[in-house]
Amino acid sequence: MLENQLSSNKSTQDKVGFEVLSESQVKDIHQASLEILDSTGVNIHLKETRDMLEDAGCKVEGEKVYFPPALVEWAIDSAPSRTYLYDRNGENPLTLGGHNVTFGLGPTLLNMRDPETGERRPFQKQDTVNAARLVDALDNIDWVSGLGTIDDVPHEHSDRHEFEAMVKNTTKPIVAWSYTNEGLKDIIDMASAVAGGEEEFLRKPFVVSYSEPISPLTHDKDASEKLLMTADYGIPTIHTPIPQAGASAPVTLAGQLAQGNAENLSGLVISQVRREGLPFFIGGVISIMDMQTAILAYGAPEKELATAAYMDMAHHYEIPTFGTAGCTDSKLVDQQAGIEAALSSLFSALSGANLVHDVGYIESATTGSLSQIAMVDEIVGMIKKFAGGIEVNDYTLALDVIDEVGPGGDHLTHKHTLDNFKEVSWHPTLMDRHVPDTWKDKGSKTLEDRLKEKVNQILEEHEPEPLPDDVVEKIDSVIKSL
Repeated sequence: MLENQLSSNKSTQDKVGFEVLSESQVKDIHQASLEILDSTGVNIHLKETRDMLEDAGCKVEGEKVYFPPALVEWAIDSAPSRTYLYDRNGENPLTLGGHNVTFGLGPTLLNMRDPETGERRPFQKQDTVNAARLVDALDNIDWVSGLGTIDDVPHEHSDRHEFEAMVKNTTKPIVAWSYTNEGLKDIIDMASAVAGGEEEFLRKPFVVSYSEPISPLTHDKDASEKLLMTADYGIPTIHTPIPQAGASAPVTLAGQLAQGNAENLSGLVISQVRREGLPFFIGGVISIMDMQTAILAYGAPEKELATAAYMDMAHHYEIPTFGTAGCTDSKLVDQQAGIEAALSSLFSALSGANLVHDVGYIESATTGSLSQIAMVDEIVGMIKKFAGGIEVNDYTLALDVIDEVGPGGDHLTHKHTLDNFKEVSWHPTLMDRHVPDTWKDKGSKTLEDRLKEKVNQILEEHEPEPLPDDVVEKIDSVIKSL
C-alpha cells in the first residue's frame, strides 16, 4: 500500500518560484500599455524609424508615433520565446526564456572601489579587465558586461575598449554597451574575428547588444540607430527602459508598470518590423525615486516588487526577460549591501528573470566593487541550490537505506552518504561554518576579509583562456584605428 502511495509522488520540481500579478492584473496592465501606445504615443527622434513604422501602419505626427494595438500584438507573437547565448568558443549555450535564470554584471558605472586601497575613484580600463577575469573564475556569475564607463581612454571610444577588455579576459557571454552605430559596428567586427567570421558569430552569438529608450516614452536618435543595426545583423537585443516611479514614471507601481511596459513594447515593435523574429529581451531597471535623497533606489522593496511584476508580464508574452539584482544603495560592501543583494537576487531568481544584470553595483548604481561581485557569486550559489527544488524518486527517497540503517543507526558512514554528499549539498566558498576555535585559529576573519582574499587570489592566479594570436591582432587593429 505504501509503495502505491509513493509512486504517484515521484517527481522533480520544475521550478521554485512565485508570481506577483494575477491573470486579471496582467491583462489590465497590458490593456493600459496598449492604450498608452495608441492614444498617448511615443516620441521617436530618428526619421528612418518613424518612416518604417508609418509604412507598418502607425500614425505619425511630427516625432510622435502612435502604435495600433494589432501591430503590437503581432510583434509580441513574432518575437521568439527562447534564445541561446553561447560562450566565446561557440559552446555551452545559455537557454534564455521561460524561468531560466542567469546572472551577470551591468554597464556604465562612473566610479570604482579600488580593489587594493578601497578608495572610490574614476572607473579605469583595468577595472573592466579585472571584472572580466574575476567573473571568468566564478562559478555562479554566468555572463559579463563592462561594469563601468572607462575614464582613462577617450570617452567616444570607451565602448570599444570595454569590449576588448572583456573579450580578451573571459570566455563567458558578453552583454555589450555601445554609444553609436560606429561603436557597435566595431564591436561586431571584433566579435566576428573571435568567432571565425561574421556568419559564424551570428549563427552562435556570444554577444547581446544593450541599449535603452528614455523614460518617459522616448527613443533617442543614437539608441534607435543601434536598435535598427542589431536587427539588420540579427544580434540578440536588449532595449529596455529605466522608468523611475515618481520622476520619469507615475509614482504608483501600476502606472509605472503600464508606462514601462509600453516603452518596452514600442521597442519590440520597432525590432520586429525591422526583422521579424529578432531575439528581444524586455524588462529593465524598474524602481522608485527616493523622495528624501532623489536617488534611483537600487535596494528598495518597490524595485523588487515591480521587477517581479514585470517578469509576470514578460512570461505572459512568452518573451525573454532582463532583470536587475545583486546591487545595493550602500556605499560599501557591508551588512546593508549583503541584505539588499541577497534579497534582490533571490526575488529575481524566484520571479524567473532570464538575464539578471547589475551584479557588482554599489552606491545606487554609481560605483562598482569586485568584492560585491564575489559576494553575489556566493549568494547566487545558495539561491541556485534552493531554486533547484527537490527531486523525489525511488533513489532519493532512500527507503532501502533507511531500512538498512534502522532505528538508532548511523547514516554518516553509510555508502549512500559517501556516494552522494558532494552532489546533494551546497558547499560554501566564503560563508564560515567553522567552530569558534577553528575560526580563531584561521585568523578570526570577517566576510570582508575573505572577500578581499578571494578577489586578490583570483586576480593574481587566474589566467583566462587566451585568444589565438591572429585574433588578438585583428582586435588590436580595431582599437589602434580609433
